[in-house]
Amino acid sequence: KKRRKNSWNRYKTMFSNIKVLIWDFDGTMYKPIPELWKEIREAEYRTIMDHTGWPHERAVEEFTKLHEIIPSATATVASLSSIRTPQATLYGERYIDRKKYLHRDEKLIALFKKIHHLTHYMLVNGVQESTLESLGVLGLSTDRFIEIITSEIVGENKPSEKGFRYILDKTGLPPDQHLMIGDREAVDLVPAKNLGMKTCLVWSDAPSPVADFTIPTVYDVGNIIK
Repeated sequence: KKRRKNSWNRYKTMFSNIKVLIWDFDGTMYKPIPELWKEIREAEYRTIMDHTGWPHERAVEEFTKLHEIIPSATATVASLSSIRTPQATLYGERYIDRKKYLHRDEKLIALFKKIHHLTHYMLVNGVQESTLESLGVLGLSTDRFIEIITSEIVGENKPSEKGFRYILDKTGLPPDQHLMIGDREAVDLVPAKNLGMKTCLVWSDAPSPVADFTIPTVYDVGNIIK
């Protein structure tokens, strides 16, 4: 416990200049749920099938091959379906019901009360409507966030840097005063780091070679930020 406390204090010193937190949603605000992940992936396959006429087996095969090249699953779906990324995102959401898996999270609510003095943005690869609904289920008010940014607004999904640059333009602050919090290195953290932002990987016990720091739960954000 003493070692962990010293580690938290070191992080607080290292990141004492952070003014803006940028949050991913799926797999970040809540611990990754295998059943939900499976439903999301099936929604991606179904989107491809609906737009190409391919059987399920081929949709899975083509998705798997292209996803090795394109980090964003939604961008992969869009490419295979010959539609734009925002369209792919909106289309796939019709097959997903996050409310089945989420519940009110008192620890998350307490975290946001603790760090209410910071500025919060959300940058997600989902759609605004479902993100707002899911936040409500978790018990978080949308008023906590200056803006929830999706491909509906900037036209592209992470790992495109477009959403990150959009936030930098909004805040007018140096990149290193922003902290990106996410669960995926290639999609959430690498583009933020490339722009000079600080990065945090959540829900991982293994240190990340990409993130500035790694924490075992999202609730630990309150331990590393002053």
